[in-house]
Amino acid sequence: MKTPLLTAVLALLPTAALSATAPEGVPLEVRRGFFTEADIGVFFTVGGLNRYSNAQTYLQLGVGYDISDRVSLGLHFGLGASAANCFASYLPGTNVCARSDNFSVVFADVTAGYLVPLATRFYLVPKLAAGMSRLDLSPTGSGDPAEPQTMPNAGVGIGVEYATPLDHFSVGADVMARYLIGPNIPTFAVFPRVKYTF
Repeated sequence: MKTPLLTAVLALLPTAALSATAPEGVPLEVRRGFFTEADIGVFFTVGGLNRYSNAQTYLQLGVGYDISDRVSLGLHFGLGASAANCFASYLPGTNVCARSDNFSVVFADVTAGYLVPLATRFYLVPKLAAGMSRLDLSPTGSGDPAEPQTMPNAGVGIGVEYATPLDHFSVGADVMARYLIGPNIPTFAVFPRVKYTF
């Protein structure tokens, strides 16, 4: 009596095992939607009498939304500094800048990115940015150099992004060039990215 029952149970075991989903075979679904990110890199300006500034720390925080699998929009706040690059003129007979050759740069930008798939979960991401900037101290102009300047900026960038096997997290790296309209100062930021998608 027990032998036929045992045989039937053993015969059904392979069928049950085959119908179960193998954990190794489930493809990872890349999350899209609301995201936040934190980035730390380097920042510098070019042009000016010194041709380029010393590299300084760059910090950027952002929030955004993936409106499709390819297009994302974000709002980013960045903070960098230009060190030892004069955008005014030298005082007569000296190498001393007539304005401040050290100043901080604050960005508040809307950014748009387009994700181009290169491989599984790996993307090339060209970007556009536009917004407002604030310089403190003032590197150009004729007013009080201690008075901050506010002006628009526009920029382009290129980056890479990888959706990691760790759910919610993507990593990448960006190069962003922005132009400060008014004082006519080109800026560059290079930074790795850590992105969390909810």
